Amino acid sequence: MQKRKCEFGNFVLVPELGWKISQSFIDFESGLLVISTSDENESNWKDTGFGSRIIPTKEYIIDPNNGDILPREKWSKFFSYEPNELISKDGKYKLVTTRVHNEERDSDSIKEELMDLSSGKTLSSGKGIAFQKEKRETALERLYREKEELEKRKAELDAMPTLKEFLALELDKLEDGDIILEYYNSEDIFKLIYSDSVFQLLKVSVSFRYDLEWNSLNYFLEKSFSSIQDFVSEFLTDKMWFLNHSTFNSKRDGSKSNQLLKKFVVEFFNELRKNHDFSFDDYNKIQQWENHFYERDSVKPKEYKQFCSNCKSPVSYYPRYPKYICSNCSAKKITDESGLELSFSNIGMSGGLRITYKKDGEIVKEDTSQWQKLCFIEGKRFIATEARFGGIVIQTEK
Repeated sequence: MQKRKCEFGNFVLVPELGWKISQSFIDFESGLLVISTSDENESNWKDTGFGSRIIPTKEYIIDPNNGDILPREKWSKFFSYEPNELISKDGKYKLVTTRVHNEERDSDSIKEELMDLSSGKTLSSGKGIAFQKEKRETALERLYREKEELEKRKAELDAMPTLKEFLALELDKLEDGDIILEYYNSEDIFKLIYSDSVFQLLKVSVSFRYDLEWNSLNYFLEKSFSSIQDFVSEFLTDKMWFLNHSTFNSKRDGSKSNQLLKKFVVEFFNELRKNHDFSFDDYNKIQQWENHFYERDSVKPKEYKQFCSNCKSPVSYYPRYPKYICSNCSAKKITDESGLELSFSNIGMSGGLRITYKKDGEIVKEDTSQWQKLCFIEGKRFIATEARFGGIVIQTEK
């Protein structure tokens, strides 16, 4: 690297031929300049076998006062490689931090071990990058930050209304002329409004299009309801209402209509999820209706309910996987069509589906060529796939 003027000092950083500078920063702890370079020759990149490649890199530690590239025996003098113990202020935890040199990479890493002093158990251990532009957050600091965030989030959740309380709040702020719901079917467009202390269902016989001249539509009164419950009782009588009708929002400012119907819609779909009385195609329509009434933090998340598609036990609400099974059911014996026992895992950090076949407890083969796998639990058909953000999800086939 040649010495010329640059932002870090009276020198410029010029990488080797065929390499490029990928990052440069002043190390927070030492004040040394850290330069990382990467090989631009793709023929030198190594295929991981998991859909990604490893790019060769080199790291340089530079004295910003004069631009000299420092060998390890010089820059290592800026740091201590002895274990450092820290007891938390409340005396509950001990953090042991050690700076470790990696000979192969000719760089340092930070090794941390966080222990619970009352039980003697290790809460976390791992390594991280040593050279950092910003102050490094320790495992102890992260523990207390996450605890604080968890307590804050819990307080926020506790303060949210239930569906019943939410309905009462929406009724309190109801104003004359409020639009409660807009929806359509193959023949008509409907609008439910609050007017003169009643709920009026208006209708116009026209095919729905988003580019309609909404202000010129002539709605006619279809029916009046003395309460929102009366409308719900009639509208939800048809169990296929969510398939036969679609909701929309004609407000050009993007604001939502009054959320009076949220309680009834969510409770209706909760019951559907409990009985799994829907197909995957049906669930696309369910999501459209629920999303129409969705507002983050409007009600307690636990008001949205979901159930294991096998044993019907309550599970966490994951609308992306409406028919997934609980951990107890996924821990049961899983087989393929021929009776071989199956287990599933990700191929690597980048995900993927690995299928392991066993017979009499011994591995027969492994397969990473499929993105989903038909499997059987207690004679029932399921599909195993890679989850979106890693892990494995097993759902009923239909």
